[in-house]
Amino acid sequence: MSKIESIEELIQELDAHHPEAFVKIAKRMRIPLCEYEPYALWKPGGYTRNCIERTAKYELLLLCWAPGSETAIHGHNEQRCWVHQVEGSLLETRYRMLDDERLVKDHTVQLTPGKLSFMMDEMGFHTLKNPTDEGAMSLHLYISPIDVCDSYDPHSKEFLSKPLEYDSFKGVIKEVYNSL
Repeated sequence: MSKIESIEELIQELDAHHPEAFVKIAKRMRIPLCEYEPYALWKPGGYTRNCIERTAKYELLLLCWAPGSETAIHGHNEQRCWVHQVEGSLLETRYRMLDDERLVKDHTVQLTPGKLSFMMDEMGFHTLKNPTDEGAMSLHLYISPIDVCDSYDPHSKEFLSKPLEYDSFKGVIKEVYNSL
């Protein structure tokens, strides 16, 4: 099998195969950081969701993580999600709901460049955090696209439905594509 050395080649592979083949596809990825630059939008103190490609089958996002940024504990609206660590390091913490509806930490794993993680609602919930003083980038593949997810509110101790948005779409910043 040949190496995948560009975002364009990655999209061609995802379009040509069922997205469930992402594990095999990801093992072939040797995409240099410069390929991600057109999609890499950063914001201080937080993370950004940058859509690279969206089809009826899948959604491919590049998340850019400022130091210390993290997601809320969340689910995936019945979609499957793979996270491929591109640059830097993230901590993924998984949670499960007990029968009495208490949320408990299940385990934590460190994602470093090249590592792949998989998550779906049947496995529980998770959060991702950049615990370092450096930026980080992760590539997320959702089958199918995900527009809403359940996000844990620590004050009410409930999961609330949260609409998801992009900070950029195919390299165009949100403020620009919203005005088109």
